[in-house]
Amino acid sequence: MYDFFKNIAEKNSCTLMGACSIHPSVNALYQIILNEIREISSYLVKLKEFKIKDQEASNIALDGLSIFLINTSYNQNNYLDFVKNLYLNKKRVKEKYIDYCEKNSLPCELIKNSFEFQEKQTISELIEYAQNNFINIQKNTDKTKLRLYELITLFSRLCAIEVTKIKKLEEKYDDFNFEILRFFALTNSYSIRNEKIIRRIYEFSDFSLKIAIKLSEIYQKRYGAKENASTKSSLLNGHCILASGDDLDELEKLLKTIENCDIKETINVYTHGSLFLAHFYPYFKKNKYLKGHFGSDSAEYDFSRFDGAILITQNFIQKIDSLYRGEIFSNKLISFSKVSDIKNQNYMPVIECALGLEKCKEAKESTSIKINYNRKKIEKFIEEANVEEIIVISGLLDSEQEISDYNDKKVITLSSPLEGDILLDSISKLKEKNIKITIFLAQCNLINLNLLLMLLNQQVDLNITNCPHALINPHVIESLKEDFKVKII
Repeated sequence: MYDFFKNIAEKNSCTLMGACSIHPSVNALYQIILNEIREISSYLVKLKEFKIKDQEASNIALDGLSIFLINTSYNQNNYLDFVKNLYLNKKRVKEKYIDYCEKNSLPCELIKNSFEFQEKQTISELIEYAQNNFINIQKNTDKTKLRLYELITLFSRLCAIEVTKIKKLEEKYDDFNFEILRFFALTNSYSIRNEKIIRRIYEFSDFSLKIAIKLSEIYQKRYGAKENASTKSSLLNGHCILASGDDLDELEKLLKTIENCDIKETINVYTHGSLFLAHFYPYFKKNKYLKGHFGSDSAEYDFSRFDGAILITQNFIQKIDSLYRGEIFSNKLISFSKVSDIKNQNYMPVIECALGLEKCKEAKESTSIKINYNRKKIEKFIEEANVEEIIVISGLLDSEQEISDYNDKKVITLSSPLEGDILLDSISKLKEKNIKITIFLAQCNLINLNLLLMLLNQQVDLNITNCPHALINPHVIESLKEDFKVKII
């Protein structure tokens, strides 16, 4: 079976991902954010028992979980402002909890050694605090529990990212906030048994499916039903903008801003990375300014050879530390240094920048990307399937979707992890027919990690290619292998 995957490690190297490791100081600073969210979540869980809510604290905690801080070139002012905001929200929910306990003569269960933000707090002081705190936790916590808590943290962050996408399109939608924060609050309880933690992770796997279904429904309602994706992968003549990340709402706003401008010159927009998803939807296919998809999965390499303006959307997660900056704009909560921030959802500066630069030159040879989204073909095959085992491979981007034979087994190849909804539907139908299911997630990215979470409690044989440490803590890999029997290839 592993003959199938002899080249995957090369295709999925950390160089291609643009993320190999996280600098210890950056990791320490992100631990500060997680600690504050952990305490906010714990107090929100306690207040929920008294039927008390704090929506502001819930929202900022969810936003914080959606952040992946992996670059050393982060904007320090963005970081300090965000941590201060977290601290103030923590302080408020803690005071609410104490006030209720005192008024009702109840014992207060307060979190010990809580972080105190100072007005003139320096980055170096925060790093020192976080590193000392991390060492104490490592010394005094069971190793199995540590790795399980790292897995909870990753899964909480993955779901937070998906929910922030939902909330951008349905602003008042808060149905999922509390469940994510309650799950993350488990990492603040060191007396809980490991068996219970594992059970809660399996339960959260089922919950993550609900989030995915809701987001898929919103996208379909807003942008139309997904279809086969085919688009140019070479540049055309004209001023150009590259949009990277996986936030469809930001791409939509950028395109609408261009449409509402009186622009006489040609301006072309290209997607990058996971934003290829846009080309599956009729809404984006019909847009006259969206011309194609540019580059590989390595942002540093692709950004360095793109001559136009670049938009980094909120959920962009790659390392670009060594990249020269100047024509890059970002909507991230904690942005990069030397990158212009998008303020108040105003994308005009990106457009003005693109118009002020030289036009992108048309490639000598026109190239294109095609990914089949043949749901009916897969459904028909599953309906007629009469085999003991079916293997599903998701994410081999160089191959087209197909159904083939391997020894006495049938193999379904999904050419993009963006077809995960087909995969999830296939599993439920195959299980009804008592067919063994083996799944290979052939790329380690946020899309496939979300699929992994959703599949964890589906009684399937799960395999995923190894992940760069900037994306996944090694403890997470260990937990997947030891506690959930996921094979790492």
